[in-house]
Amino acid sequence: MKFIIIGPRSIGKTTVGTLLAKKLKIKYFDFDIFIEKQLKGINNHIEKKGVESYRLAEGEKVKEFISFLPESCIISIGGGTIASQFNNLNKQNIKYFKSAGKFIYLCPSKDKAEAIRILDSREKIRKGGKRLSETTKLFKTRFPIYEKNYDFKIVIKTKSVKLIVDDILKKLTNNN
Repeated sequence: MKFIIIGPRSIGKTTVGTLLAKKLKIKYFDFDIFIEKQLKGINNHIEKKGVESYRLAEGEKVKEFISFLPESCIISIGGGTIASQFNNLNKQNIKYFKSAGKFIYLCPSKDKAEAIRILDSREKIRKGGKRLSETTKLFKTRFPIYEKNYDFKIVIKTKSVKLIVDDILKKLTNNN
C-alpha cells in the first residue's frame, strides 16, 4: 500500500515521511523533489511562467510520478498539490493520488487559531519566508480540502517527529 502524506506548508511532511518509511522498511518519495527536478526549479518556473503554469505542469507530472512508484511506499506531496487555488487541478490530483494510496493528513491543531500559530512558528523555524498573513490565507484556503480528503488524520500540535510517526503506526495497525 502507498501512503501519501498531506498537510500545510512547514508541517513536517518530509521529516515524518522519511522516518515513517524507515520504520516500515519501505521507500520514501518526495513529490516536491521530483517536480523540482522535472521543472528545473519551482521558483524559477513560477517567476518565468506564473503559478497557474506551474500547477498545470505539476498536474501533468502526477501520473508519471505515480507510475514509477513501488507497490508499498511513503510519499509526501506539497501543501498545494491537492489544495491550490485551482479547484479543477486539485480534483484531478486528488483523484490520481487517491487511486494510488491512502492520505495521511498532518493537521497542526483542531483549533484554527492555534493551527495558524503553529504553522507560523514552523515557517519561521525553517526560514521559509512566508508572512503570517500569507500563512493564514494559505491555511484558510487549504484546510477544508485537507479535511475533506484524508483517510487518516494526525493532530500534531507540538509532538516530536517520533511521537507523530508512532501515532501514524498505531492508526495504520488499527485499520488493517
